[in-house]
Amino acid sequence: MPGYNRAELSAEITVVPSPDGRESPRAQAEAARRAAGASGLAHEAGPDATLLAGGRAEVLEALRAVIDASLDAGAHIVEVKVEAQGDARRFQQG
Repeated sequence: MPGYNRAELSAEITVVPSPDGRESPRAQAEAARRAAGASGLAHEAGPDATLLAGGRAEVLEALRAVIDASLDAGAHIVEVKVEAQGDARRFQQG
């Protein structure tokens, strides 16, 4: 089982690059990946998304850094999905 499945909190970040950004669309997405890597949290980077997982405070702090880096690079849209693992079962149909 991957470590992020056991994490207290996970955040999936998708950067929608802007062609009008200060940096190229590729650089805007790369800024998010660099910030995620610098956080030291478990993360996966795909072509469109970055996943952070860990303790609540650490993920939220890293999430802010990833969003800031993306916006600073010129992205106009950053989509975020946050899931608290302890509460996930409460929302499932059963």
